[in-house]
Amino acid sequence: MTNRIRMQKLLRLVREESGVELVEFAMTALLLMTLMFGIFEFGIGMYTYHFVSYAAQEGTRFAMVRGNTWSENVATNCTTSAPPNFTMAYGCTATSTDIQNYVQSLASGGISPSKVTINTTNSYVWPGKTPDGSTTGCTQANSQGCLVKVTVSYSFKFLPFLKLSALPISATSETSILQ
Repeated sequence: MTNRIRMQKLLRLVREESGVELVEFAMTALLLMTLMFGIFEFGIGMYTYHFVSYAAQEGTRFAMVRGNTWSENVATNCTTSAPPNFTMAYGCTATSTDIQNYVQSLASGGISPSKVTINTTNSYVWPGKTPDGSTTGCTQANSQGCLVKVTVSYSFKFLPFLKLSALPISATSETSILQ
């Protein structure tokens, strides 16, 4: 009889479901937290993409209004310091370095200014042919009618503790110099 009682107790223990709720909660919470962090990281990635696009547009605008006839070349250098203490002289012509410093000074909200770069070798499309083969319409570098092209790049890292490779984000803006 004692064996039968032992067997009944063992069967009752096997059929009981105590602790199942805790296991189900742990699995559901893990899934929910993963989803929440994924949405959060996606939002930060979209913010970074929009910043890079905005920075490229602002870089071309900075160069567009600072051609070689801008305010009779009152100043020779647009910047007085590098980011984050960037200040800009009023009357100056823009160079690739000035555009780089200006674009880096725009970085805020979790974007590291040191990781924001522009393609300084292709920033300006001076007299000659554009990539599509047409002429630029300018005769002197940094003069009215010349094209200015700014490409801004940033390496975005998803959840740095996961050791995933960085996602390169890049945007290009191109316009002609007005002054």
